[in-house]
Amino acid sequence: MQFIDFTKDAFRRPDNTNKFLLDIPRDEVGFAEIDIHKKTDNDSYEEADYEVIDDLDKITIIMRNPADIRVKYN
Repeated sequence: MQFIDFTKDAFRRPDNTNKFLLDIPRDEVGFAEIDIHKKTDNDSYEEADYEVIDDLDKITIIMRNPADIRVKYN
């Protein structure tokens, strides 16, 4: 399994919304299922609360609170 780490600064917040978005180009993760975990204070990872919008050219991760995350994929 491969992974990519993102910091909470990578998220963007669209105007007039309380959600944060992160776009990942499809060519970085392919078409495999992804699994997302957020980094904890002790440098381990736990399940994250998120939504995913799966488009042909990108995956958009939506979170209420941005966090440092790890995106795992095959």
